[in-house]
Amino acid sequence: MSTAAAPASPQPTQKHFSVAIVGGGISGLTLANALIRKGIQAHVYEAAEAFSDVGLGLAISPAAHRILTSMGREVSEAYESIVTTHSDSPGYEQFRETWFEIVQTAGDGAGQVLLGLQAPPSGQTSVKRTDILDALSQFLPAETTHFGKRLQYLTQDRQNVLLRFEDGTSAEADIVIGCDGIHSKVKEALLGDDINQFLPQYSGMYAYRAVVDMETMVQAVGEPRARVSSFYVGKDAYAVTYPIMRANKVNIGLFKVDYSLWDSKLWAAPTTRGVMQQDFAHMGPSVSALMQHVTDTSRWALFDAPNLTRFCDGRVALLGDAAHASTPHQGSGLGQGIEDAHLLAELLSDAFVNTTADAMLALEAYDAVRRPRSQRAVATSREHAEILCGNHPMCVDPNSDNLLGYWQERFRWLWDVDPNEEVAKARNILHKLKSTHLSRM
Repeated sequence: MSTAAAPASPQPTQKHFSVAIVGGGISGLTLANALIRKGIQAHVYEAAEAFSDVGLGLAISPAAHRILTSMGREVSEAYESIVTTHSDSPGYEQFRETWFEIVQTAGDGAGQVLLGLQAPPSGQTSVKRTDILDALSQFLPAETTHFGKRLQYLTQDRQNVLLRFEDGTSAEADIVIGCDGIHSKVKEALLGDDINQFLPQYSGMYAYRAVVDMETMVQAVGEPRARVSSFYVGKDAYAVTYPIMRANKVNIGLFKVDYSLWDSKLWAAPTTRGVMQQDFAHMGPSVSALMQHVTDTSRWALFDAPNLTRFCDGRVALLGDAAHASTPHQGSGLGQGIEDAHLLAELLSDAFVNTTADAMLALEAYDAVRRPRSQRAVATSREHAEILCGNHPMCVDPNSDNLLGYWQERFRWLWDVDPNEEVAKARNILHKLKSTHLSRM
């Protein structure tokens, strides 16, 4: 972990409530940074003994990119130092606003770029998971982060929320935010006996994953394909590549449709190179070249979760994958968690939010704005997989103007949102809730 910058001192606060964040992933740390910088007492409880060292690449959605570049000087500068764009490759500045190019994989048009999807002004932005965890964690005061705290259960009453951890320790807080991922223990506590209706579900696809050097990628698929983020589309399968680590490395994902039953307790299942090659034998020379550099042939199941009827209950709320776990097909899952964190931090720091009762109203306003948008992202991610795999009704002719136009426009709602307008919408709801609450007293 980097120690280049000292944690920022929290600003004086008039807030009369504390926040416990269960889960020290990217969304949880984004929330912790935002709250502490706004003078709100917040602690992070992470199950692992250290922040994750998994080094996979992650796409950052355009809206999330705008949030991370406006989180205050230290965090923004740290993020800017690790984020990768197409312009990090010398001579590729003209691709700065490109999100992905859609590439045909087989047949007479193999290798043809069907469409360049534009997401101005940022285009595709990506990070390495360990880098962004480092960037976010280095600014948190040491006393606010607690490791080895795997949640066993929580209970809430009219006084506070009690957290019990598997190591035998406990903690109390006025507000608890579950950022503990797709298998969230906070969600189990919030939903109680209803949890079985909302367990993660296999989406009918699995993936192979790899990170390779840019030089290796150039040898495999050539220029400019190696340096420009690409979807390789096929039938019942697709591949994705995009640069990370300032274009020194490339993230690779190979995705396959398979509706066979999957044991939901397993994230990954080992298989052979022969099985992987059979999965993508019809996908043309570029994908064949990518497969040569996937050294781990484990198949990673892709899960999402059914729509919840609420993200909060009393003093407890869910955020990120705990609330709306998604498949990765449109690169929006992490971004939705960052949008969650930004909006919730703005609500909890609102001038009208001073007591725990006020904070509970803020959770309701958060739910009212974030739940519809994030659940739409889950649904459209599945839909995008159908398009990429040629199984959507629009895919009768992959070269049709209708499909290409639909492809270009379907992301506008996701990319072009103004996070500050979303905050303003949520604040209006919050203020109305508080007015109603006061009128009943």
